[in-house]
Amino acid sequence: MSWQFEKVAGPYKGPTVGVAWDGNAIYFTTTVDGQIFRMDAASGAISEYRRYQRRMTGIGFAPDGDFFGCQEGSRRIVQFMKDGSTRTTASFFDGRIHNYPNDLCVDKSGRVWFSDAYHPVPSLGITRPPLEHSSVLRLERDHNKAWRLVRVTEDTSSPRAVLLAADEKTLYLSHGDAGGRQHCELRAYPVLGDGSVGDYRSLVTFGIDDRGTHRGIEGMCLDAEGNVVAVCGSGKAGPGPHVIVIAPTGAVLESHPLPFDMPMRCAFGGTDLSDLFVTSGEGTVYRAKTHRKGMRRG
Repeated sequence: MSWQFEKVAGPYKGPTVGVAWDGNAIYFTTTVDGQIFRMDAASGAISEYRRYQRRMTGIGFAPDGDFFGCQEGSRRIVQFMKDGSTRTTASFFDGRIHNYPNDLCVDKSGRVWFSDAYHPVPSLGITRPPLEHSSVLRLERDHNKAWRLVRVTEDTSSPRAVLLAADEKTLYLSHGDAGGRQHCELRAYPVLGDGSVGDYRSLVTFGIDDRGTHRGIEGMCLDAEGNVVAVCGSGKAGPGPHVIVIAPTGAVLESHPLPFDMPMRCAFGGTDLSDLFVTSGEGTVYRAKTHRKGMRRG
């Protein structure tokens, strides 16, 4: 049976993008207004959490509750502190400012893995050129507890959504742009003991038809069984916007059409983690009660 989605927030000006669950509330971002909103799980009340966030895209919580966001408009990852302040992390790689962070996930050690994509819209006030590569980067602490950047992938040109498996031995990466000439795909990289990754397996490949390249995965999360729950597609080409459930083997277990276009990110939430929240390019947030449950981390 298809999941029934209902609109629970919006429309806002411009897309809603990042979405994350902290155990009590769902958080989501609006890129044009640069805001982060908090929706209380019990009451459904929506309140402003942060403003002036300069095209905030992907957001995510660490298992210990630390909260991070991709500030695409400032080309940096920021950390939101519990006292209401915001801290920057490391923005320089090999002496140059990295590109435009798009999506992130945080591992059990507090390291932040993020897709460092190119973007046609320039950053706000930063005129330095982007890096020659568009990669997955990782923020981690050095021996002085200062943040530093490490390059993870060497074979990417269009990294999008990032996700770690429950045992953190696999990095899932959505790769490819819908406007490009190459197929979009979901890759699975083995994470090695030293934090580097091995050669990837292509789990799911999206097609190309006479209307163009099918839009690949833009956001994903894990269910309690370790499957990847992903949002993808658009009305421009292919079968349209969908939620798909993908086993670690690459088998597509389920597909659920969405009643809105351009899904952006997804996250499980609610008291039993069976509610799936999806943001959209239309500036809305939708929710569906599902028969699956999200992965509990920590």
